[in-house]
Amino acid sequence: ALIWSKMSTGLPIDIKSSMKGQNYISFCRLDIDIHNVPHVHLHEKRENDDHWHGAEIQVIIEGNWTTHRSRILHYMRQMAVITPYAQFLFRFLSDAADKNLTIKFARRTDVMPP
Repeated sequence: ALIWSKMSTGLPIDIKSSMKGQNYISFCRLDIDIHNVPHVHLHEKRENDDHWHGAEIQVIIEGNWTTHRSRILHYMRQMAVITPYAQFLFRFLSDAADKNLTIKFARRTDVMPP
């Protein structure tokens, strides 16, 4: 996702994560250069008053949604199948609000593999 985002827009990605019971959220904004060297633009701890836990990766990718929609959604479905202990939320935001799309791939188990 990072490479795809960087190639199409040049923008960094945002990552946030927090473990259950943790009172802060780790936030990181990063990208890579043409030599695949990572650059951390921001790395900080943020308050977690809502007791949120999980991981979130936010990317902005430029491309032809009409052409690649089925492949992207197929990839997300495959990710949901091979990681039944994770929940995926996919959001496509269009210039036209009526074309926005949100799909939730729900967690199917609470048991982590050994």
